[in-house]
Amino acid sequence: MNIESFIPVVLYGLIYLLIFILWLYIKRFLIRSEKNKNQLIRKTRVVRNHDVFMNTLQKQEKADLPVPVFVLGNKDADLELTILTSLYCEMCKEMSEIIDKIIFAYEDQIKINIFFKPQNAEEKNHPLYLLHAIFLIRGEKEFLQAFNFWFKNKNLIPWQTADYSTEENKNSFTSSNDWFARNGIISTPSVFIDKYVYPYEFEKEDLYFYIEQIIENK
Repeated sequence: MNIESFIPVVLYGLIYLLIFILWLYIKRFLIRSEKNKNQLIRKTRVVRNHDVFMNTLQKQEKADLPVPVFVLGNKDADLELTILTSLYCEMCKEMSEIIDKIIFAYEDQIKINIFFKPQNAEEKNHPLYLLHAIFLIRGEKEFLQAFNFWFKNKNLIPWQTADYSTEENKNSFTSSNDWFARNGIISTPSVFIDKYVYPYEFEKEDLYFYIEQIIENK
């Protein structure tokens, strides 16, 4: 019997075996992907549920927050959002974009208080003092433009304007920061809705969704 006649059979067998193994791998991958997709859908349905969020929120500690230095939106609104942020926090960039989006959509229906966490190195606080000058002199819209510009460029060159370095103004930031430090709130961004601490079970990136739901369900 010629052994060469078996070579094609063996090759076909190996090719079939490889195809079968590859098919099993792809099948397992698709099953796992579908399972992960279903888990994500179930999680999203639970997490992005207004009633679940509100029940969890209202079980949180309610803070007696200090008087804010920056107030945006409608100062007489029933809904109050408070943010402790920092100019040197990577996660705070996304929060600044969320604030901008909320103000654009619901400026008349929400009050937003912004607190900044000062830095130990005084030279790092100069942009903060300039932001405050922009807020006082040019208003909240210009402030928001500068605020978002800072996170994209790490400078405020287009707004090099009024000198803002009085001790009185520095103290306004120091006193509010001391309040947060005394109460063990040092991470940024920290979020409060109607003075309730934002629940850790919920992602801060979904803040816009929850604010939208609160406003629509009022």
